[in-house]
Amino acid sequence: MSLHYNKTNGMQFMIADFFSSLRARVYDDEVRKWISVVGVDFIGKKLVNKMTSTNLLEYGNMLVQEQKNRNQDAPSFRVQFVN
Repeated sequence: MSLHYNKTNGMQFMIADFFSSLRARVYDDEVRKWISVVGVDFIGKKLVNKMTSTNLLEYGNMLVQEQKNRNQDAPSFRVQFVN
């Protein structure tokens, strides 16, 4: 991808950013609801009692894979200096 703005690609990135932000907002709201039900003082106990080392490794590996996928999908820019 070059540094020149491409309306089609630019619009695709804006739409993807919008839906990513929307998804993050929905997850944030659900976590807030869960915290209000469980109570702030008991969050740690609820999380720790449900997690095993296998679960934690699985989630960690999923995060690593997601980051790799994002890096592959991210546009690369070439800058050309023009006189």
